[in-house]
Amino acid sequence: MILQVHLAPELWLAIFEYLPFPTLHDVTLTCHSFRYLAQPLLFRSLTFCPYSLDTENQRFIHRLDTVERAKQRIRFCSSARIAHAVRECKFYPRYIVGAVLNPEIAYNVLLDLLLDTLPLFVNLQSLSIMFVDLNQSQVLKLCALRSLAKLSLGNCTVEHVQSLSPPKLQVADLTIIRDNNTMLGNVHNGHGFSVFSRDHIRSLSIIHPIVASRFLNGFLGNASQGLLQLRCLTLPCDLEVVRAFRPLLHLIPELAELNFARPSQIQYNIPKDENFSLSTHPNPLKPLSKYQGPRQLLPHFVRPGALEHLKLWSTLPVSTNGSMSAMELHGALVGGDELVSVCDPEVLRTVQVLELSVTHVNTLMLYVICTRFPILRSLYVYVARGSVPGAITQAWDLEMMMDALLNLPLPSTIQHLQLLSFLVVPRSGLPTENRIARRKQDLKVKYPNLTFVSLDESDINLTWDEE
Repeated sequence: MILQVHLAPELWLAIFEYLPFPTLHDVTLTCHSFRYLAQPLLFRSLTFCPYSLDTENQRFIHRLDTVERAKQRIRFCSSARIAHAVRECKFYPRYIVGAVLNPEIAYNVLLDLLLDTLPLFVNLQSLSIMFVDLNQSQVLKLCALRSLAKLSLGNCTVEHVQSLSPPKLQVADLTIIRDNNTMLGNVHNGHGFSVFSRDHIRSLSIIHPIVASRFLNGFLGNASQGLLQLRCLTLPCDLEVVRAFRPLLHLIPELAELNFARPSQIQYNIPKDENFSLSTHPNPLKPLSKYQGPRQLLPHFVRPGALEHLKLWSTLPVSTNGSMSAMELHGALVGGDELVSVCDPEVLRTVQVLELSVTHVNTLMLYVICTRFPILRSLYVYVARGSVPGAITQAWDLEMMMDALLNLPLPSTIQHLQLLSFLVVPRSGLPTENRIARRKQDLKVKYPNLTFVSLDESDINLTWDEE
C-alpha cells in the first residue's frame, strides 16, 4: 500500500522551517515542488566576505573578480524568489597576510551595494558587521531598515550624523565589540550612539571599557529619559565602568538581567576586595532575575525578590580565570572572612540555576550550596586546569563528592547537576568503578529525578535521567 499525504504548500513550508540545513538541502533534491518551496530557506543566513584585512587592519579588495562574484551573489540573494527568506546577514572580512593591495578598488564599494540591497530582505532580523567604517550616508541606509531586531558591530566605527531626524535606528538587541589592539574610532566618543533609538533597545552588550564608559557618560548619563525598554545589559568588568554605572541604575527601570563580561585573563582595572567600594545609591527599581559577574559585586547590584539565575566568579588575583576557592565562596555566601562581602541570604533563596567557577570542589562548598539555595533546580560547576598558578590542585575527589551528596541535604527541587573539570583524583583501595557504581546507585535512589554528569580528562561520563 502506498501512503499518499496531501498537504497545502503553506503547511509543507511551515514544516521545512524546522529542518536543519543538511536535511533541508536533501529536501530540495526530492522533487520540483519541494525544491521550489524549500530552496529559499537555504538562504536564511547569508555571510559575505568581499574584502580582505591585513595584519595592520588595512581593508582592501585585491582582485576585480572578487567584486564581480560578490555582486552576482548579492543579486541572486536579493531576487524576489529568495529575498523574503533571508533572516540573518553577516558582513565579515577575510584575513589575508601578504596580499597585494589594489588601490583602484574601494573596499566599501560592496558595502554600499549590500546596504542598498538590505531593504529587499523584508524579513531581515539580524545584521552583523565587522571592521567597517560607517559614514553618514551608510548610517542613514541602516536607519531605513524597519524589520531589523538585532545588530552586532565588531571593530566598527560609526560616524556622527549631524542632523538625524526620526526615525532613528530601531534595534532591540545591540552588541558592540572592540578589539583592545585596534585604534578606536568615532564610536568611542559617544557620537555613534546618537543613531540608535532609546525607545527600542531591549538588550545591550558592550565589551570594550572605553566604549562602555562613553555610553554611560554620554548616551545614558546625559539623557533626560532613560532606557525604558532595556531588559538585559552586558558591560565589561572594569572598575571605572562599574563606578559610572551604579548611580545610573534608576534610568533603566525594567532591567532584569545584568552581566559583567568575564575577562579572558586577569586585568589590572577590575574590582578587587581590598580597593573597591561603591558610593551609596538607590537600589534598582526592579529586582534582577539574572546576574552574571564577580561575587564582589553581587551585594551591590542584586536585592531580594526575583533572582533566578546566578553565575559567579571572582576578581581576586589568585587565578587567571576568575576561579574561586571553596573558602572564598563560603565567605561570600555565608561569612567568616573579613575580606569577603557577605551576600544577603534572602537574595539566594529564589535562585533556581547556579553556575560557579571554582578552583576545586570539596564538602564545604557543597554544604554552602545545599544550605543557601533551597529551591535550586540546576547546578553547573566549572573547574579549570591550573586555575591557581604554580599549584597542582585536585579538582574533586569523585567519591568524596558523591558521599557528600548522599549525606548533605541537597535541595529536593534539584534536577540537574553538572561538573566539568580536567583533573579528578580517585581514592585507593577497591576498584574505582565498583565504588562509583555503588554510590551512583545510592544517589539514584535518593534523587530519582536528578541528571548527574561528571567529566574528567579520561572522559568518565556518569549520567542518569529521569525515569
